[in-house]
Amino acid sequence: MSVIQWGIIGCGDIVRRRVAPALEALPDCKLSAVARRDPEGLEGCQQELRAEGGFADWRKLVRNDLIDAVYIATPVRLHCEQVLEALHQGKHVLCEKPLGMDAEECLKILAASRTSTGHLGVAYYRHFYPAVRRVKAILESGEIGKPILVTTETCETFLPPVDHPRRWILEKQQAGGGCLMDFGCHRIEVMLNLLGQEAAAGGVGGCVYTDHDVEDTATVAIRFANGANGVVSVTRGGTIERDTLHVQGTGGSLRVDNLNGGWLTVKSDQGTRQETLPCHANPHLPLIEDFCRAIAEDRPPAVDAETGWRVQRIIDAVYTDSAFTKGAPQ
Repeated sequence: MSVIQWGIIGCGDIVRRRVAPALEALPDCKLSAVARRDPEGLEGCQQELRAEGGFADWRKLVRNDLIDAVYIATPVRLHCEQVLEALHQGKHVLCEKPLGMDAEECLKILAASRTSTGHLGVAYYRHFYPAVRRVKAILESGEIGKPILVTTETCETFLPPVDHPRRWILEKQQAGGGCLMDFGCHRIEVMLNLLGQEAAAGGVGGCVYTDHDVEDTATVAIRFANGANGVVSVTRGGTIERDTLHVQGTGGSLRVDNLNGGWLTVKSDQGTRQETLPCHANPHLPLIEDFCRAIAEDRPPAVDAETGWRVQRIIDAVYTDSAFTKGAPQ
């Protein structure tokens, strides 16, 4: 196909700020239709995004023969049903993270993706960050030796009030979990990208900053097949915004003080140097660009359904380990 006709399910902030502008910027893409449940919101979204088609029922969008690819940007509880139906209709599907509510849902999606004529990708856009790619290249070069310990620390202060459209991220039935599902999953994907196959995982999480239906703080521990350990620490609340990545190797270290800014410091026997590798002004554009190339080349996208499942089973392991913290012996 010369131009990929896209349909978008959901019309939230991420679609307006990133997904729709990325589709508009890519010459082989056209945003043809949107789906949103409420009629007034649908009309406004359709006008704002300049989409020809509008559907109050997302099923009609994925069954429309004019649509080639679907971007799913709905609450996590809807992902599994929507992805499965779109794949069943032979559509290419790019789904917001995390892929499902739990690893079981992700495994169903993974199985469906292997039999569908459509390709499936997950929106872990940090996979394409220049700083992450540079860290991976340095690790593969052996400049800092064998990786021993990789840590990420991410702190966000955004706590949506009750009337905010993204309030659902604090509701377990809608989101499946808290900060770990919302943004911790991104850092787990970075770990998998850098270190390869995971061998074991666990962790703890709970409400520390305030009392919500889901965790606001979590720590993940991952053991990789290559022997390295990974630690992902995330928290929502407080007053500090932080997003760091640190790699300790047998012959040196790497540190990114801000993943978006890409401020990289490398220390090895070659000395100390600093590089600045910021992410794209629209972080979703490289992700969608790779997905479109995957369609054209008939190959899996760089971030596929298996990645979505691997990330989720690590999150599930943390939630299982954290269960004992809900009560104490009397």
